[in-house]
Amino acid sequence: MRGLGALSLAIVVAACSDDATAPVPPGPAISSDERLSFSSSRDGNLEIYSMHPDGTDALRLTSHAGADHNADWSPTGRQLAFMGNRDGDYEIYVMNADGTGLQQITHNDTHDGFPRWSPDGLQILFTSLRNGTFGIYVTGALGGSERRLSPGQTGDVGGAWSPDGSRIAFSSTRDGNVEVYVMQADGSNAVRLTHHIAEDGVRLAWSPDGRRIAFSSSRDGNDELYVITVDGTGLTRLTENPASDRYPAWSPDGSHIAFTSSRDGNDEIYVMSADGGGVTRLTFNNANDFLDSWRR
Repeated sequence: MRGLGALSLAIVVAACSDDATAPVPPGPAISSDERLSFSSSRDGNLEIYSMHPDGTDALRLTSHAGADHNADWSPTGRQLAFMGNRDGDYEIYVMNADGTGLQQITHNDTHDGFPRWSPDGLQILFTSLRNGTFGIYVTGALGGSERRLSPGQTGDVGGAWSPDGSRIAFSSTRDGNVEVYVMQADGSNAVRLTHHIAEDGVRLAWSPDGRRIAFSSSRDGNDELYVITVDGTGLTRLTENPASDRYPAWSPDGSHIAFTSSRDGNDEIYVMSADGGGVTRLTFNNANDFLDSWRR
């Protein structure tokens, strides 16, 4: 069993690559001021980039010998929080949308990662290994006081705020293998949504209307994308292919889901309708591109 190894703070990336060599086809008709953040090894090591949701205008935002990835847009779209291995272990950082104004938010001698802004922009949710097991924490958007939301040694990772900020979806091994849960924003009243011997919940994404949660699961042999309603009903499989599909992110209007897939050999970024139709490939590299988030 892979357990939390599948959700670990480090991403194993293949060797560096050349720039894109294939033309980018037009993607879905989406507002031109929206952007995707993604992590890529196309320039050597894992760095953070942004691009339009049709795959155009890719801009590199970080440049460091350490790995930077898992970036999340602030509610205003003016900043990105991300995890970076810049000082020997992963910490949470915040930068402006153009890559300037870097600030380190957490300072700890173990791994902190998977940051997610609260809908009001005042807090950042993150996963940490600081107590010897994975747990979900929250801190101020400028750093400072940190509070653990996970009780005991529960093995909770990858929290995602509901659109109204009242609840948090997360993945946990607290009942054996990796499953999807929802709890109140203060860490109370955790409810399990999935029940399967396979692993559910790599990088959760809450729909903008607050009704559904997208996640990847290995229940059908390889990682595929699913959605489930927040009461644990209505499980629906969205993708079906022999490759690995994971890391979903909803468009702000809820009509599309962007994701990472290895269906064409290496990891690239794709977008599809929220019902799983109309899959379009957005990146074309000999490196690996990992979707992070969609600017709200």
